[in-house]
Amino acid sequence: MAALPGGGHDAAAPPRTAGPQAGRGGDDSCRPEGCDTAEPYADRTKGIFTLRRGTVTDRLEDQGGAFAAALRAAISDRGITLARLRSQLIDDGNPVSMATLSYWRSGDRQPEGPQSLSVVDGIEDRLGLHRGHLGSLLIPTARLGPIAPPRLPFDEEREQRETEETLRELRAAPQDALRDLSTHMTVFVGADGAVEKTIMRSLVQATRGTITEVPLIDVAPIETDVMSAISDVVGGRIDREYLHRGRLVSGVVIALDEPITTGGTTLFEFTETFPPGYPPRQSAWHATSRSARESLIWVRFHPDALPSWCEEYIETEGEYISVMRSTNGGSVHLARHGFGPGILGLRWGYDE
Repeated sequence: MAALPGGGHDAAAPPRTAGPQAGRGGDDSCRPEGCDTAEPYADRTKGIFTLRRGTVTDRLEDQGGAFAAALRAAISDRGITLARLRSQLIDDGNPVSMATLSYWRSGDRQPEGPQSLSVVDGIEDRLGLHRGHLGSLLIPTARLGPIAPPRLPFDEEREQRETEETLRELRAAPQDALRDLSTHMTVFVGADGAVEKTIMRSLVQATRGTITEVPLIDVAPIETDVMSAISDVVGGRIDREYLHRGRLVSGVVIALDEPITTGGTTLFEFTETFPPGYPPRQSAWHATSRSARESLIWVRFHPDALPSWCEEYIETEGEYISVMRSTNGGSVHLARHGFGPGILGLRWGYDE
């Protein structure tokens, strides 16, 4: 199932998990030369700090200073250079410029946006810190970062159109104020080589207003009259569901137990199973309509059904990349930081 903002699972076509929308925009960690900009800014984050023509005129105070101090202390305690830390982060798939790291360490600027926050997670891992040791010191308003408009991640015209129609039929609330922070999918493959069930856990954040529900979209491998079944929902409940008349796309709406407002987060989890009559699925994927801090797919194969081949694939606007993966250990995973919009997937098969 794919939460729209974000993901799903399948080979010929992606399944239900277009996971929550995550925002990407104004993210300093992806700029080669750091955060400098020629555009004038004034009184960002309500006076916490001010940028003018790319120069910080007021030093971050309070929590912002605490983040910089904690980062300096951790780097000093580990005896690592900033250049070495940057190299390790890049190796981990968290690209960041030296200028950006220097700004963060000095307190002149602090991380904003999902990709920068992913870099902070990577710094905590590399420095042997507990998750949240640094991130919890960031100024809440700045942590939201700029938000880019969501974009449906499906390339096929039919999938795009029927997804939009399904969302309308579900009367799904607009998701342009929802950010996908983290999505973990654990996929269990049965003895027949097809997916038996998927457990999805997603952390989402409201970027403005109030969020009360999250829509999920499924694109089946082939046309079918059978919808996958969502159960064991934690953090919400199934409120509405709809099977598109084209019999390829379906959707459900999860009503959250507790509404979230600007800056607030909620964590929800559900299990997806496939009733008799649902076409066999030999793939797992997660789609996101915005950049997400963290996306993880973990496929666990039945010991009697190890595939002959397994392929990792990534689809973004105008680009498709695939890599063959080993499944000798009985499982395979795919993880990305700051990915989106697009589709991350794993598919597998069995030679005769």
